Amino acid sequence: MRKLTSNQWFVLTLWLVLLMLSGATFTINNADYFRIASSFLGDIPFQDPNMALSWQMKAHFVPIWQLHELSVYSVIVYAYARLLSLFTSWFDLMMLASLLKLLFLMQLFLLSKVFLNYKKVHHYLIFSLLIIPLCSSSIVAFLASFYPDSIVIVTLPVICYLLIKPVKYSATLLFVFATMVACTKTQFFYFPLLILIAIGLFDRKFNKRTTIVLLVSFALSVVFVLMSGKSTDLNKYHSNYFGGYLYQKLNNLEIDKAVDLNCVGIDIWGSQYDLQLGRVIAPEETNSCFRRHRSDVSFFKTFKIFIESPILLAKLSFDTGIQRQMTEDYFFLGYHNKYVVTHDRFISSVTQLKDRIFTPWRFLISFLITITSIFLYRVPNAKLLFILGGFSSSQFYVTFFGEGYRDMSRHLFAMNFSFDLLIFVSLLMIIEGIHTLQKSQRASQ
Repeated sequence: MRKLTSNQWFVLTLWLVLLMLSGATFTINNADYFRIASSFLGDIPFQDPNMALSWQMKAHFVPIWQLHELSVYSVIVYAYARLLSLFTSWFDLMMLASLLKLLFLMQLFLLSKVFLNYKKVHHYLIFSLLIIPLCSSSIVAFLASFYPDSIVIVTLPVICYLLIKPVKYSATLLFVFATMVACTKTQFFYFPLLILIAIGLFDRKFNKRTTIVLLVSFALSVVFVLMSGKSTDLNKYHSNYFGGYLYQKLNNLEIDKAVDLNCVGIDIWGSQYDLQLGRVIAPEETNSCFRRHRSDVSFFKTFKIFIESPILLAKLSFDTGIQRQMTEDYFFLGYHNKYVVTHDRFISSVTQLKDRIFTPWRFLISFLITITSIFLYRVPNAKLLFILGGFSSSQFYVTFFGEGYRDMSRHLFAMNFSFDLLIFVSLLMIIEGIHTLQKSQRASQ
């Protein structure tokens, strides 16, 4: 049997440390778990921070073609449950989370090896320090969940690696991972196109195969969007009455006379937006808002508000209501309904520290790094800054135009994770630059 290398022992040690630091961290069910898990599990308690994290699986799984939500993520979880059922009738969420944590750490270490050669002991210390923000409760909690947003945690690092360190079958692997992201949530559909733009800007040689696989990936994501029409009408309503119109109301802007003002800030499930509390119970007379306006809402009406006044796009991230949503202390409608349940002090303090430093600035920093990266087009690795910064900043707008303020906090998870990974890569690039400069100085002496 082949012995483990020092690098492998290092990653395994970090994994064990992370397991000890995050063993009591997970996310609650906000009623969305059934979309992914109902095919093989019974009912999972709603918003219960004390819920069990292990459940007995159904004796007979729902056929895969009858999944409530057919996406790459739901198929992967279904396949895992099916494989697990060969050995046990119990599904342990924390066991799944443990495996994903190892996969996540392996990907981060692999990516870091592009910038650090690990010939010196302090490189291991540097990596250990740099991954701390990426091991916060706000991130690892989503590995212990059935929220499809978590797909970015175990795909973005390896995608970054494939883009700057080509390996055998790299085009095929890039297709697989890019499609995993794009065909998991409709708000990620454009991700392959973003990668393609980055390759066009930063790579000096045209790679026909990579271009083709990314175009195919994007085409599949478009098909996925067209097939995911179950909640489109709900999203359109929230985009208008819980998004664009609500933004106008909160900022004392003129609202179109055709808009039903009584329905502004009312969602389809009887919640009313409240700036101080997040949500309150809506008046009974507003229960028919969605039914009355289902036929006259559209995404374009929200776009139109900002097209007619582009300055609002620049101001949007600084809106008071939006700022309440731009936190990694994720909540469901009401500020007190937290997604993340944790009894792990260290990783929760990391989340709090990140919020104190970055909460008002994540979008702006991501956007500025994206723009700056374009001027670094001669630096091939800078395309990672463009992709991560572009994905992070664009997710802000995609989320708002897709469903407005409603559950925006969690919908910004991909934006926040991309930002954290962006900072990780940026620091690695800076450290690599310092090492290169030191080498050149020693060589010239």
